[in-house]
Amino acid sequence: METNDLHDEPAPARMVAGALAHLARHMTTGCPRAAELAALLLDRVASDAEADPYLREHARELVDILECERPARSVRSSRFADMVEQLAHGWPA
Repeated sequence: METNDLHDEPAPARMVAGALAHLARHMTTGCPRAAELAALLLDRVASDAEADPYLREHARELVDILECERPARSVRSSRFADMVEQLAHGWPA
């Protein structure tokens, strides 16, 4: 049986997987934190020179959409930034 371990996936794939999970939560619950986390992860994908250009383009589009619907915030929680870093570098063991 084949298993899908995110540790084996390239960083953009892990970030997209995390972003999709947060985006789904935001869409079902309206949670603004989930939207912010999705945008942070998608922004990293859009900025990743090694990611597929098509993926980067669409990640940027989603970031723009999420940022338009988000109320302006001057300070982002460091807890969320830490979580994004953790997702970008692989899930904890």
